Amino acid sequence: MTDSAAAALADFSSTRQPEELMTEQAQQAALRRARGEIPELHRLLDEAVTALRTSLAVVVENFPPDATALAVAATALGRVDPSCNGPVPDTLVHDVVDSEARPYRDPDPFHTDSPLQAEPHAYLGLLCVRPSPAGDGRTVLVSAADVAAEIADDGRLRALQAPRYPFAVPREPGEPGEPGGDGSSVTTHPILTVSGEDVTVRYCPVRVTAGVRSAGHALDAEHVDALGAFERALEAPRLPTVFLLRAGELLLLDNRRLLHGRTDVGPSGVGRHLMRVKVRTRTADA
Repeated sequence: MTDSAAAALADFSSTRQPEELMTEQAQQAALRRARGEIPELHRLLDEAVTALRTSLAVVVENFPPDATALAVAATALGRVDPSCNGPVPDTLVHDVVDSEARPYRDPDPFHTDSPLQAEPHAYLGLLCVRPSPAGDGRTVLVSAADVAAEIADDGRLRALQAPRYPFAVPREPGEPGEPGGDGSSVTTHPILTVSGEDVTVRYCPVRVTAGVRSAGHALDAEHVDALGAFERALEAPRLPTVFLLRAGELLLLDNRRLLHGRTDVGPSGVGRHLMRVKVRTRTADA
């Protein structure tokens, strides 16, 4: 994004707050106005959407560090959705900040976002406001299609498509439930879905591990073996794309066809700051 387009978008966003964009109608109205007032933004967003649908991920450089600007731009992909975007209450734009009080500086393993929802979010936007000064906390991406090709066993791929894999759903405090396990309820889904050359994925290692451990949801040997093959494929060193998001870089990615994670963030990474949006396609909501 050129300096002039970034400045124009920041100026456009300065008169609006993210809270004003909670409905799809408000988001689309703001996007139409921004496209009309900033022709370069109109072209840039069209190019970014095309690149994303072709390559599954795209980075827009020199993006203004503004939550409203992020929400408006992400609307080019669909409806920006606050559900499951950060702690309660859900937020349209969630700030992900590494701090002394945030105990999540170990490597974040490969996962997809919103795996417990009936229809996970289609896209994610991650805007880097401030990277770690040490250059750690690198983003890691791998495509579901590459993972399936790495497994390369028809039986295991069929097993991974069975809606048998348990994902633990954390129980709210005071919510009644069956005793045993880790106090979670369980929902079951496939890990992979293969349709020709199109491969989609739903996976969160913490939720699946807890689901497998929950009482009454043991997998049989065939599905345990397939899950192990999937997890080993994620460790194949030649598959991931690894890069450092720098300040002003906006990563847009396909949350259904890519798994993402990050490398560890050490003590010098305190203050690392990303903004996150989650997007649903309007077709999925119809």
